[in-house]
This record gives sequence, C-alpha cells and structure tokens, in this order.
Amino acid sequence: MYRAEGSVNMPIYEYECRSCQHRYSLVLSMRESDETPACPRCGSGDVQKLISSVAVVRSGAQKEEDRSKALSQVDPTKPQEVAKYFRDHGSRFGQDDFRGTKEWHDAVDRVAEGGPTLDE
Repeated sequence: MYRAEGSVNMPIYEYECRSCQHRYSLVLSMRESDETPACPRCGSGDVQKLISSVAVVRSGAQKEEDRSKALSQVDPTKPQEVAKYFRDHGSRFGQDDFRGTKEWHDAVDRVAEGGPTLDE
C-alpha cells in the first residue's frame, strides 16, 4: 500500500505488457484498478495484472528488537557463530563499505564454514 501524506491508502498494482514484456507498477485507487492501463513504454493495451509480493513495514524499534534477539543467541566464544551472524546481519550495523570487499566476504565465509580465524 502507498500512502501519500494526508491521503488514504492506495494499493500499488503491477503489470506486464504482453507486447514488449515491460513490467511496471502503478498506484491506483480501487475504482481505477478495474480499468486496464496502457503500457507506458509502447502504448499497448495488451497488459496483464501481476500478483505482487507483500511488503511488511516495521518500525526502527522492531528492527532493533530483532537484531538484539538474533545477537543474544550468538555465543561470542564461537567464531563460527559470530561469523555467520555478521554474514547475515553485518549491513545492519553500517558495515556496507566493509562488507563490499572480497576479503571481508572470503574471511567471513571461511570462518562461518568452520575454517580458521585470523588469529589461527
């Protein structure tokens, strides 16, 4: 659902043009959703409504609670568990630049699979 400030919720509909295979999304009111919109790329009216995936919106507090719960289940004395946690959740801690390096991925994968740590 899309909600513009001061407006009501409006669903996002996804379509695929059968002529040019272009996929696109439109925010339409329930009334407008019965109409078949033309493809914005080629103008064809031969479009198919797609089944959209569902998005779950969580607050910052909910995300932090999830991170804390996941981290509390990690034994800090076991490098393999720590590596698996950071492989799965590292970007949540602002490690995007670091996570992008091949060395980081290789090291975390090696330790997560039971290989040696940097200290070994």
